[in-house]
Amino acid sequence: MSDINIANRYATALLELAEEKNSLEEIAKDVELVKNTLFGSKQIQLMLLNPVIKPDKKLQILTEIFKGKVSDETLNFIVFILKKDRQGILTQIVKRFLELRDERLGIIEAKVLSAVAFTEDQKSRLKLQLEETTNKKIRISFSEDKNLIGGFVIKMNDTIIDASIKRQLELLKENFLKGSTQLN
Repeated sequence: MSDINIANRYATALLELAEEKNSLEEIAKDVELVKNTLFGSKQIQLMLLNPVIKPDKKLQILTEIFKGKVSDETLNFIVFILKKDRQGILTQIVKRFLELRDERLGIIEAKVLSAVAFTEDQKSRLKLQLEETTNKKIRISFSEDKNLIGGFVIKMNDTIIDASIKRQLELLKENFLKGSTQLN
């Protein structure tokens, strides 16, 4: 069985446990902390993958890092993963858990790149428009990219909405090279 399938099974099990105990929000916050810690430290990632470091030592290190910062259920889950010798896919498991949680709650991640910063009013109007269009809750993040010249690009799952001037200029160039005078 591939690591992706194994990670999905463990993530699904944790999600079901969280729902069963009515602590999805709490465990999701814990898992977010675990994810940020793991992805934020190359040293921890290397330690988890290092076959020379004994499993008991890895367990001790992670317990020290997370004890008192995450719920007992989350800490027990981390201990369980390490005892099953699955520390190498812990990052995949926590990432997949958060994806499954978002699917279950109907949340879509949207990333907006724009040439200039959006105002708060523009941000809220765009978020509202995306929620109406998708019939889902939107978790939105904004960043700037001066290479866009103007406009914006939205990335949601497999969908890209490119309303940038850079893209419009590319389309215009393609049309001129084809000999077409029709614009998008």
